[in-house]
Amino acid sequence: MQSSINDILNTRSQEEIEATLDYFDALPLRLMRKKELVRKLASYLSAPEVWLDKLMEQDLRLLQTLCKAGPGNTVEMIPGDFPSVVEVLRFVDATKPASGEDMQSLSIPSAFYELISKEIDNVISRKERDGSFALEHLIFGAVNIYGIVPLRTFVDCIFEDFEDYTAMHEFAMNVARHPVVRLYQEEYRGESYLVSPYVENFEETMKIRRERYKQVRKYAKTSHEKARNCGEKAPFCCYGLDTPEGMALTDMLSNLGYEGDSLDASAHSVWLNAQYEPDPHNLDMLMSPLSAAAEDVDTIDRFAEYAQVILDYANSVPKWLLKGHSANETGLMLYSVTDEYLEDLYGLELSESENEEVMRFFDSVHKVRPVAPDEPCPCGSGLSYRLCHGKLYS
Repeated sequence: MQSSINDILNTRSQEEIEATLDYFDALPLRLMRKKELVRKLASYLSAPEVWLDKLMEQDLRLLQTLCKAGPGNTVEMIPGDFPSVVEVLRFVDATKPASGEDMQSLSIPSAFYELISKEIDNVISRKERDGSFALEHLIFGAVNIYGIVPLRTFVDCIFEDFEDYTAMHEFAMNVARHPVVRLYQEEYRGESYLVSPYVENFEETMKIRRERYKQVRKYAKTSHEKARNCGEKAPFCCYGLDTPEGMALTDMLSNLGYEGDSLDASAHSVWLNAQYEPDPHNLDMLMSPLSAAAEDVDTIDRFAEYAQVILDYANSVPKWLLKGHSANETGLMLYSVTDEYLEDLYGLELSESENEEVMRFFDSVHKVRPVAPDEPCPCGSGLSYRLCHGKLYS
């Protein structure tokens, strides 16, 4: 087994090996040649109960799924918006499926399977019991709610009253060394920020905040419960699915046939696209789970009803650009649609009989019945037709 791990590590660059050791906080203080680093990393990985403990839930559950499938056997999954740590560190193999669908095929090499298959279930069970995952959901969820938040503001946000100093100190230590805090920090103008991995452009988001939404000065308050709920189901995190708007959204998506991972991914897509400023492109993206299933909606009225569910949810969630405040709270970044937009999105095509009805209506409104020149004009002016609208045709 050790030689197999060595074979895998020898194919990697020195920078990759150093990055892996750095993630696990095991990078040596002195400079080493690649051969020495390979030997050190192989030795470190030989104790999986230690390094598995430093992975996030998303990574652990992915490894568990691949171990259940068996070494080298591929599992097709919906890709997240950002790769998992074990993908980046290449503990798993990722390929595009032959079907060409918007999926990815993942498998675990036999060397890593042999290394972790007997430990992975125990690590996950322990983290479920001891509150490790709950803490991760809290930290990750708070970061996702704000998108970008100063580290000091983040600390104020998640610290609640503690019964004693010892409990507070233990909580603080667990937060400080958590992978989310280590991985998702950015420096900006001399201050440390926590940045959600879902934020595509950190500096552009800060610029828009500063230039277009500078009236929003304070970060919104949130609760541990709301943060924990927003930190679950990574990589398909989603805010507020326990709110009336969130429950209506999941019910609507279920009615459209979404289920399992596709339901989680679709709800996540709505939440994520609700973070961006309303414009035609972003509106299309927001509505994409509905437009993709338009053929399964029987009437335009039902389609409009479903669209309103998405709008209600999008306007109720905390926005990154609004420092965690919602569109409903601020009156900013409110999403809305027109009837014409919904008809285009639904692909409404009038039947032949409906076209005839529309033309009859058009004729009754815009055409004048034949009248004699000296009869009263049908427009109601009191003049004879030849002295009123008849002039147009003389």
